[in-house]
Amino acid sequence: MPEERKTIESRLSASPEVYRHTKFMARFEKAFPWLLAGGAALVLLETYRKNTNDRAKANADIKAALKNQEHQAEVLKEQIRQFDENAFKERKAERRERYTKAVEQLGNVSAPVRMGGVYTLIGLADEWLEEENLSEPEKVREGQVIVNNLCAYIRSPFILASHYDELSQASPTPEGFYKDNQQKFYTDKAEFTSEADIRLSIIQEIHDRLQSPDKNTPGTWSGFEYDFSGSTFFYPIDLTNSYYKKPVNFSGSTYQDEVRFDGSVYKDEADFGSSIYKSWATFDGSTYTGWVGFNCSTYQSWADFSASTYQNGATFMSSTYQSWADFSNSTCQSEVYFSDSTYKGKADFSGSTYQNEVYFSYSTYQSEADFSDSIYQDKADFSDSTYRGWADFRNSAYQGRAGFTDSTYQGEVYFNNSTYQWAHFSGSTYRGWADFRNSTYQGRAGFTDSIYQNEVYFSGSTYEDKANFSGSIFCGDVYYGKDRYNSNFSRFTECTPQFYNENSHQNTLFGSPDNDFSVENGRGYPIYRNLDGLPLGCAFLTAEQKEYLTDKFQEIDETKNKIREVKDPKEKAELSKKLQALNEKLYEWREEATTVKAEDTAPEEEDN
Repeated sequence: MPEERKTIESRLSASPEVYRHTKFMARFEKAFPWLLAGGAALVLLETYRKNTNDRAKANADIKAALKNQEHQAEVLKEQIRQFDENAFKERKAERRERYTKAVEQLGNVSAPVRMGGVYTLIGLADEWLEEENLSEPEKVREGQVIVNNLCAYIRSPFILASHYDELSQASPTPEGFYKDNQQKFYTDKAEFTSEADIRLSIIQEIHDRLQSPDKNTPGTWSGFEYDFSGSTFFYPIDLTNSYYKKPVNFSGSTYQDEVRFDGSVYKDEADFGSSIYKSWATFDGSTYTGWVGFNCSTYQSWADFSASTYQNGATFMSSTYQSWADFSNSTCQSEVYFSDSTYKGKADFSGSTYQNEVYFSYSTYQSEADFSDSIYQDKADFSDSTYRGWADFRNSAYQGRAGFTDSTYQGEVYFNNSTYQWAHFSGSTYRGWADFRNSTYQGRAGFTDSIYQNEVYFSGSTYEDKANFSGSIFCGDVYYGKDRYNSNFSRFTECTPQFYNENSHQNTLFGSPDNDFSVENGRGYPIYRNLDGLPLGCAFLTAEQKEYLTDKFQEIDETKNKIREVKDPKEKAELSKKLQALNEKLYEWREEATTVKAEDTAPEEEDN
């Protein structure tokens, strides 16, 4: 090693330039070691610059590729749009063709062909509703055309429907249309059954699409209008729990078989008026957001409208119910009309709430009538009505005007345990006993110009305003104090009750001496009485007056019985006119009998 070193040093010493350079590098390395390392950094920097440029080029290439890809996507999207448009045009044309053929099939003489046309139309309606290339209004418009055709088929006349009673039997009836032609019976029955199946299928398919799995929610076909007006349904109808967003029309229809509309929701107008229901009909548990009409209809069997809500007006006027009519537990938020109707079976309106005006006037109830446990927040009109069975108005609240005037109650009637804001019972006839006990009259109470043939109970009631009984005839016992049922005394807090009208000179007549006119004098006004124990200005019925009333009531009853028995419409109409004349004559006689003549003495002073 020493020798080699020496050799090197000798060589360097032989070259001064090399020697000086070597020496310089040695000193430079020793002084600035970091600078030599910077050379490597410069290499790295150059490498980074080169890589950055590569990346920029790559990004540019990517952007160019993406732009080209977006262009290709737009081209593809446009191609797809054009394809879909062309495909929709093809579907539309194909559906139009199927629609035309299906409509033609509905008029075919073959029942299977007609049934095929029905299901084609139903399928087309479903397809239109599922079409993605149409807006919602366009979908409904296309489907509505098909629904109109289905409704028109239901409305179309079917001659054999007129023989429903016989063709619905297994064999011809002895006195029927087919009694002498059994072969035609079975031929017509087959055609009758086939047509009923077709129409029933339409109703069933519509019904399936008017409801959803969730109760009271719309189905796929709830957005259509339905017009079944003037139809004859010679097959059972089940449209329970249906939901209608648009108007529905069943007016002028005849239902030969049972029909169910219960549990349904009607968001727009619904018209069931001028119809005939020959079997039972149920509308219970339904909600009517729009106006609904049931007027001028006949129900030959049970009719159930209970537990329903009417939000925007309802009319049941001029209708006839030949069996039980149930309107109980209903809520009427707007005006409702039941006037000019006849109930041959029980009429049940109990437990209902009327938030607006309600009219029951000019009606006839041939059996029980139950209006109990109800709330009337506005005017309630029961005037000019006839109740042949018992009538129950008890446990009710009348917050507006309540009118019961000019009515006839042939059986027992109950007005007890109720609250009245303003009540008029004037001009009425009560053949059975009348119960007005334990009630509160916050406004005026009128019982004038009436005839009470039996017992009358006013006990336990409070009269906070004027109470007028003048011009009336009480044939039986009258109780204002404690009666046979141990009721409390009545109380007149505003003024003494009126039994004699000084303006019209009308008094009140009583047929029984066993009356109780005792009232709570300490907290109200007394009933001032004469020497006969009657209110001042009043008198007992004479024997002639009692006889007249007995004979007149007997004549009225006989006429009513004849009306129920006769079949001939003309004879029935004549008897009705006679009955009206008898009642008018009785009213005129009552007015004359209770009018005090000028020469008569003035009312006596009270004796107690």
